[in-house]
Amino acid sequence: MGNYNRITFKERVRIEAGIYAKKSFSQIAKELGRSTSSITREVKQNRIVVRSSYPNGTDCIYPPHCNKTGLCGEEYCSMRCWTCREHDCTQYCDRCITHTCKKTEKAPFVCALCSEKNKKACKYNKYYYIAEKAEANAKKTRSESRSGIRLSQEELQTLDEVLSPLIRQGQPLSHICNTHRDEIKVSERSIYNYIEQGELSICNLDLRRKVKYKKRRKKQTEIRCNKFSYRHGRTYEDFQKYMKIHPDTPVVEMDTVRGLRSKEQVLLTIMFNNCSVMLMILIKDESMEPVIEVFDRLTKALGIRRFRKLFPVILTDNGRCFKNALALEYTKSGSPRTKIFYCDPQASWQKPHIEKNHEFIRYVIPQGKTFKGYTQDDMTLIANHINSTIRPGLEYKSPYDLVETEEMKKLLEVLNMSPVAADEICLNPKLLSKE
Repeated sequence: MGNYNRITFKERVRIEAGIYAKKSFSQIAKELGRSTSSITREVKQNRIVVRSSYPNGTDCIYPPHCNKTGLCGEEYCSMRCWTCREHDCTQYCDRCITHTCKKTEKAPFVCALCSEKNKKACKYNKYYYIAEKAEANAKKTRSESRSGIRLSQEELQTLDEVLSPLIRQGQPLSHICNTHRDEIKVSERSIYNYIEQGELSICNLDLRRKVKYKKRRKKQTEIRCNKFSYRHGRTYEDFQKYMKIHPDTPVVEMDTVRGLRSKEQVLLTIMFNNCSVMLMILIKDESMEPVIEVFDRLTKALGIRRFRKLFPVILTDNGRCFKNALALEYTKSGSPRTKIFYCDPQASWQKPHIEKNHEFIRYVIPQGKTFKGYTQDDMTLIANHINSTIRPGLEYKSPYDLVETEEMKKLLEVLNMSPVAADEICLNPKLLSKE
């Protein structure tokens, strides 16, 4: 009888059938493999009541012969309390005795043993056990038991002191909950509920995830540009075929982030899918030469062998700065260093990792703001804070935590990139405040 799982809907159906087949609770319990007390408790808690038509709806044995007045506190009210429609006299009267049927006070606790004739003549409340109603009532009880604030005022204040400053720094809630798991005794879902109910000093406007994304527009026409020579043998279809043949090859995604639509500095972003580390390199414009210079500079600093291990396959879009595929794939001396593939036009979802990661950049530098005036040190600072942020999708680790290879460590050293302490992470414009 050691079964302490919740009673299921199928078992409730069998309990209902057993009751109306006039089986004892011990028989029903034996059939279900449960204790008799479990069946008794289930029926008493989840039976439904159909109230009888008592005089004026008052469940008391004394009306209509009761002459009490003024129970609610109205001194000059001459109306007999049991006839009043504004107040329930049973809530005030210490003499009230409710109607009770002795048959429903013992097993099976429902009106199953009486004949239909007796039920029609009965003046008491009727009790029934119906599996569907019992299931709904049990679910409602469980839901209500989980609602509300379960923390004391002191615990709530401590939670607010930990959460609010870090959220205002732009840190994701998942990151905070992981780095302060010993101090935060509630789940992320509970924290969202507390904020919704106004229990903390922060509000929904401080949470980025409360802002709805714009609805994606459907492509009206399919644009084909396979005719361009730089894409020959390097399309997304070619990329998929290559990965089927070489499934263990690490993939690197590459893109650019623009400030304003003018000829100025842009941000070259490179993301390693195996560890989610993102590089942010400031280049002078969106022409091909600055990107080639970055590749040549990294090849020289790392060495051709390290570069090949770090960048075996690069997936990028059709931006004009990436169109010189041969210059990117080969060094000036003609040595191969990587393989370049291009997404389909207007299909940014084909490189989802880097597109999603750009969201962190926009926390610090909002969309539409120019990159003019920023330095490479500023971009490295942003990258360090982004790569130090713990994420649920990485099993509650940060991208920097997943750096293991000697080649990746060397790359971070070359670019002067290093982790940031968990509580010092800031992902809002204050990070680059010059004040």
